[in-house]
Amino acid sequence: MIPLSLKVWGGRALLVFAIVFLCWLVDSPNPALAFALAWGPNGLFLAGFMNGKLHLPRFLERVHAMELILYRWIGVGLVKRLVATDVWPLVVGIEQAPLPRDRNEFLVRVDLSTKGAEICHGLTFMLALAVTVVCLTVGWNSAAGWILVFNVALNGYPVMLQRSNRWRIQQIRANHDRH
Repeated sequence: MIPLSLKVWGGRALLVFAIVFLCWLVDSPNPALAFALAWGPNGLFLAGFMNGKLHLPRFLERVHAMELILYRWIGVGLVKRLVATDVWPLVVGIEQAPLPRDRNEFLVRVDLSTKGAEICHGLTFMLALAVTVVCLTVGWNSAAGWILVFNVALNGYPVMLQRSNRWRIQQIRANHDRH
């Protein structure tokens, strides 16, 4: 049996190898730069969220049922299956929190973590989208394309996944309040 830490580092090494291979394949550094832009700022935004400096705008607090239909249609369920494992938090460097004492603590913790992830990925998405627009205006179409692909995969889908998780939390709380 392969130790979990070896699997985690193997996954990280595979990711780096895949990006290097992609750069070699297209003979351009654009995939690596796009990945760095679409992934790197998340840590900075996470620090801001953890320090209480970043919050969701009021109009994004409530998740609407119609969003879930759209998310299901564009494949957010597949992304959820990819990241809903015990290994995923370790791959991205997040330690698992201790088990909650009760259901309410669990809901508060999940709600807070989904809002944090939504804020981090949402802000990174907007930043990378702005860089994409700049690249398009100066004629760097290849760079813009790579940024867009990585941005949607690494930020767009996670935002939708977190919003669908928060919708479920809202439904659980609404059902609890009725009873």
